[in-house]
Amino acid sequence: MSVPESRAQTAISQKPIRAPRGPALSCKGWQQEAALRMLMNSIDPAVAEHPEELVVSAGTGKLARDWPAFHAILNSLPAIESGETLVIRSGEPEPILKTNPDAPSVLIVNSLLSPASQGHTGGIEVDGLARPTRMAAHWMFTGPSSALPEAYETYRAAARTHFGGSLTGRLVVAGGMGGMGGAQALAAALNGAAFLGIDADAERIKRRVKAGYCEVMVNNLDEALRILKNAVRKRELASVGLVGNASEVIPELAHRGVLPDLLTDQTPADEPFAYIPQGLTPLQAAELREQNPRAYRARALDSLAAQVRGMLELKKMGAVVFEFGNGILAQAFARGVADAYEIPDFVSEYLLADLQQCRGLFTAVALSGDLDDLARIDSLFPKLFPDSELREWIAIARKRPSPGLPARSCWMRADEAVKLSAAINDAVARGEMKAPVAMGRSIRQKRAKNLPGSQPTAQAVNSAAPAQALADWPGLPALLDAATGASWLALQVGAAAGESWEQGASFAVVADGKPKTAERIERLLANDLAAAVSRFAPPSQSPG
Repeated sequence: MSVPESRAQTAISQKPIRAPRGPALSCKGWQQEAALRMLMNSIDPAVAEHPEELVVSAGTGKLARDWPAFHAILNSLPAIESGETLVIRSGEPEPILKTNPDAPSVLIVNSLLSPASQGHTGGIEVDGLARPTRMAAHWMFTGPSSALPEAYETYRAAARTHFGGSLTGRLVVAGGMGGMGGAQALAAALNGAAFLGIDADAERIKRRVKAGYCEVMVNNLDEALRILKNAVRKRELASVGLVGNASEVIPELAHRGVLPDLLTDQTPADEPFAYIPQGLTPLQAAELREQNPRAYRARALDSLAAQVRGMLELKKMGAVVFEFGNGILAQAFARGVADAYEIPDFVSEYLLADLQQCRGLFTAVALSGDLDDLARIDSLFPKLFPDSELREWIAIARKRPSPGLPARSCWMRADEAVKLSAAINDAVARGEMKAPVAMGRSIRQKRAKNLPGSQPTAQAVNSAAPAQALADWPGLPALLDAATGASWLALQVGAAAGESWEQGASFAVVADGKPKTAERIERLLANDLAAAVSRFAPPSQSPG
């Protein structure tokens, strides 16, 4: 764990951060203002898991290296002129550079460690270097609502593949209810399931219950199973958050012969310092992490290995088991679980067809903070996509408002994103919105050190080069985004103590109603579509 911040640094962080609302600018243009508001929104206490520590999601990744660095970034954004770019390197702002008016206002590069350094830091900050993190550069994060579309589509695909198209009357079990894992309970319930979520941190479950993403929290496995068995028997929806350690509960389910129909995990396993080891409360875990980080890491890795062994045992008993993109298989494999990769990953198993059709996450955020602007965005869907399932999704999403700035996240094709983005920009131009709208897409790629190309196993298929030897994605799309009009973009690597890593690239574009912005949006998203086709389509279908 990093050395604790000084009292002066901690004092800076005491006042909660909340993004400005309304049409008034504090920056020199809406491209810069959008970046400032989204940065502040990401660390809003209603959005972030641990805002006092600058931690956005369930892992340990920070939005900035420390609080002074965060405020330095915040103070730099209003100074950016058109044709200038702020560079942020591993959570620390660099000087503002002269670029050109079409260049991104902000470029973020985070934790791109050299191969030699990965595995030596072990996730510990050394000599002031930022720990490898995931999500730390993603300023478009809006809480579990960011993860809900992907989780919903994954469970939906699993239902089609294994259970005749519905999870009604099925027991779904998953570890981890913090950050991105916070969407699982609702995603499973929306597909008809009786859901058991397991988390060692009661506060994470309380947040999900308060937000309406989970129905009830319990402290006892027997009570949880009583509720869920009754729901399965009656074929009713149910979602229960159990305060417990997944590395203990999952093996206990196997021992009792309780067989989930579907089992997965979204604990922060790719960051062992965020994974709570067996036998420790969150407070005890924090103390050990500070006093003896190497001992903590060893206990965390032993615990997640035990969890994967439990998952494998339930798989042998007949449960459908998959990994949900958190690197737990790579960690377990490195810890001696030789058959860890008998568990498939969610991309190859359920989402590859979507990716081949260029479907993915798209998020639009009303920078005004006004719910009427979000309602205006929602009203565009039935007009633009009258025969699409997107209409049904909007009806679902409206019932669970996102915290912080009003946001709408959808799972949609890139060509649909082009059409929607253009319509939003037109609405801003006509004065139908109180302020511009920030829109973003993201791409990620995971690998394991000990099983190259394993996350996901399905890589680009239009090249004769071995997919596992390549790490071009998502770096190549990030370069393309910078060249074609992104308002800001980020490229980061999250490493899990050398055993696995995740590359991620995300970009945002701001619909401010200007004709030139319409051209930028069309160019940016069209190239995003072309890049996706190039990555996943067979050679005969790739562009050119």
